[in-house]
Amino acid sequence: MSEKNIIVNATALRSGGALSILKQFLDKIPQNDYHWVVFVSPDVINTEKLKTNVKIEEIFGVTSLHKRLWWDSIGLKKWLKNHNVRPIATISLQNTGFRTNVKNVPNFIYYHQPSPFYPYSWNPISKSERHLWFYKNIYPLFVKLFLKKNTQILVQLDFIKKGFQKRFNHNINNIHVFSPSFIIPQTNSSLNLSDKNINLFYPSSKVFYKNHNVLFNALPKVSKPIKVYFTIDNNNFLNTSQDIIFLGSQSYDNVCKYYYACDAVLFPSYMETFGLPLLEAASLGLPIIAADLPYAREVLRGYEGVTFIPHDDPELWAKAINNLQKDKKFKPFNIENRPGWTELFNFVFSKIEHNVNI
Repeated sequence: MSEKNIIVNATALRSGGALSILKQFLDKIPQNDYHWVVFVSPDVINTEKLKTNVKIEEIFGVTSLHKRLWWDSIGLKKWLKNHNVRPIATISLQNTGFRTNVKNVPNFIYYHQPSPFYPYSWNPISKSERHLWFYKNIYPLFVKLFLKKNTQILVQLDFIKKGFQKRFNHNINNIHVFSPSFIIPQTNSSLNLSDKNINLFYPSSKVFYKNHNVLFNALPKVSKPIKVYFTIDNNNFLNTSQDIIFLGSQSYDNVCKYYYACDAVLFPSYMETFGLPLLEAASLGLPIIAADLPYAREVLRGYEGVTFIPHDDPELWAKAINNLQKDKKFKPFNIENRPGWTELFNFVFSKIEHNVNI
């Protein structure tokens, strides 16, 4: 293989936001003389769309924690030795580092697990909270296992940067903020929603920290005629108000249709890595009512159409909804000036070239 091999470990990125990170990363890799070897879980990537300098290696059987630990500490290193691949840099897209067959090359970790930086206490006995308890209390041990003093940490928000520095006592100068990709929602068709109501939209999954309950408690206190559209089903919620429409999981195309058809977006989630729907709504100039938390304030910094409300106060959420106006729009939000994937790759290359010239 080429002598300019950059090794990327991404075997744990199989669904949701993590998979989106992997797909964005692969899409934005520059076509140049660096050769990228990317280890992924089987069948998560369409290899037909990859650039010619990217090689995908599908790794089977590393889904469990102990097998992932074996792969990160022994298996990947063994693969490189068996295939005579010597990297000039290593990148982990899955929060934790890994070992290779060379020393003293630049290594990067793309960190996107926010649980350790939130003040909430999760219950390890509760089925719905157990995984968050693990990520807050146990997972940091695995982060520390492969973390070196000169490891460059890549994060999506300054909020995560500060949290990582504090939790892992890592040099703040080795932690860098780069925004993920963002595309302004587009749609070729429209929805016919009621003109008599203020139509509200909350695009989210059903996990409990998305905080639907604060809205269920707030909506009975709203005096204006409203309809609220949720992208979840009603299997576990007792609220059957006619003001609430449970859409179930929606395709991204349908989500875009609701952005265009609704009057405002609600976002009470109290734990996020980034909160991409906030940018999607703001890019269309929609009014937004969001949880008053660091992630939301940072993502929407400078947007005049947002109202921040404590995530656990139904009375204030009801008041903010009552203050909404039908068909009111704001100046569309633009984040083109924020460092993104282009700047991230340029940063990686600068570290590689500096290491070569030492």
